[in-house]
Amino acid sequence: MVPAGRNAADRPGSEHPNLSYRFWAAIILVMACSLALGLTLIASYHNDLDASRDDLSKLQAFRLALDAANRLTAERGPANSVLGEEPSLDSPSRQRLIAFRTETDAALERISATAQLKPSLDALVQTLASARQQVDALARRPLSGRSNAEIEQAVETMFGVFDAAQPMLSMVMTGLLAGETDLVGHAMVARMLSELREYAGRLGSHLVIPMASGLQIDLDRRGAFELSRGRVLALWELAGQQTGASDDARVAAAHQAVVERFFGDGMALLERTLKAGQSGEFGVTPTSFTHLIVPTFAPLEQLRDAYLDVTVEHLQMERNVALRSLIAVVAATCLALIIELALLVASQNLLFRPLLRARSQVLALADGAVQEPIDGRGMRGEMRSLFLALDTLRHRLIERNTLDSERAALTERLRKRADTDGLTGVLNRGALERLVAHLHDGTAAPTAIGLILLDIDYFKDVNDRFGHAAGDTILKEAAQRLRLALRRDDVIARFGGEEFAILLMDPHVESPVDVAERLRTILQASPFTLETGESVEVTASLGVARAENQDGGWPALVTAADRALYVAKAAGRNRVEEDRETS
Repeated sequence: MVPAGRNAADRPGSEHPNLSYRFWAAIILVMACSLALGLTLIASYHNDLDASRDDLSKLQAFRLALDAANRLTAERGPANSVLGEEPSLDSPSRQRLIAFRTETDAALERISATAQLKPSLDALVQTLASARQQVDALARRPLSGRSNAEIEQAVETMFGVFDAAQPMLSMVMTGLLAGETDLVGHAMVARMLSELREYAGRLGSHLVIPMASGLQIDLDRRGAFELSRGRVLALWELAGQQTGASDDARVAAAHQAVVERFFGDGMALLERTLKAGQSGEFGVTPTSFTHLIVPTFAPLEQLRDAYLDVTVEHLQMERNVALRSLIAVVAATCLALIIELALLVASQNLLFRPLLRARSQVLALADGAVQEPIDGRGMRGEMRSLFLALDTLRHRLIERNTLDSERAALTERLRKRADTDGLTGVLNRGALERLVAHLHDGTAAPTAIGLILLDIDYFKDVNDRFGHAAGDTILKEAAQRLRLALRRDDVIARFGGEEFAILLMDPHVESPVDVAERLRTILQASPFTLETGESVEVTASLGVARAENQDGGWPALVTAADRALYVAKAAGRNRVEEDRETS
């Protein structure tokens, strides 16, 4: 049975599944939170890695486009030389032009392999092909057969090739605008350096046009020269501030080389040639001038390349940092999950399960289940101490239960002794009256009760004739016969002396008079044998009464049965009489 105050759910082990579910739910919740946090960080670093890769890809595409544009600019130098000399298929200028065109074609081919640049390539290739055809057609004619206007148009056409490359650069720049702001700034500086190289080359081209024709520099050409020089100085004012502030040694060295070689030697050569060309006596040929001026442009290209190298390296470093961070976060997340799982499993094995076992043992001890020993094997530290303490408690409960059992047995013996007649073994009068006092309690109480008072006839004569020991023998034997003759629910008690009281729990099933008659007959049926071997005939007079089972009705029922017993004795004994008032 479950002790009062505790329901079935409190029995040992009845909540183990629920507690286990809660424990594992807590584990899953903790791991889910860790995983969610880890995934958030992983997603963040993965986005950073993707952004770095995307920026690097865009910058590399921009560099390809910028390189192609600068190859177009560089190709104009040998083209100017070819336009300023007699036709020759194997001249150094012609061979240089072929080599430069090959490099230009290779740069454009690299662009064609880049999906985002290929769409803008077709128009550029057509413009380049047209410009090359015009240069080649003019170069095949004798130098004397080339007019200044034709040379100017051919050079201007080569200018247009670079201009045709600008939409491609603008498209790449637009793609960079969607990325990191710093990256756009670096790209703009690189583009300004590329344009600086272009307009520096145009300064030389403005001088080569009249130089190839042997004419003096006119006002229009001088104006074009000054316009290009102003553009060069403006571009350098903007780009030079950025490159001059760089802390990278390569950029700083290239910046200084531009200042010394181009703005020092190159611009000085251009100024001298411009001054000499005002009279038409340049003192140099287009080829020799090109050989002198082009090397001063090299620092501009080197500065642009160094600046882009630093930018690419910075992006590669950011990509590598993002990649390492992503790997570290993934590893940390996995390690955290493994550690959490290990700790939680260890907690379950070392703490949670032992506590559940301890709980079961405590509930079992509370229910009085002390038969099974408490097993603390495999426990360590505080858990082992806990199970040892529970085992000690179990032994103390066993000792207490033993004492309680002995005390209960003693109490039961004393109660029985207090309720039982010491001679006959049936209830005594006090026990019977205490029983009757509670007969009306509960829903199963009988609706009516019957009472038989039985008095052994001439019992005093038996004592006088055979002695009190014989009387005791007759009383014990009479109680035994009467008990065997009664129904299971009927109660017999010694009412006093030689008088017995029989309480009938359900007088409607069998008439109390019939029961009394059966008892009278049983006592008379055979003689009582004494310890001396003598036999004694015993009869009894019986008074019967019945009444409704109600509180306070017992004294009246006893009075009625006693009144009937008196009538039986007065009528000659050995008979049954029923009280007429209660029948």
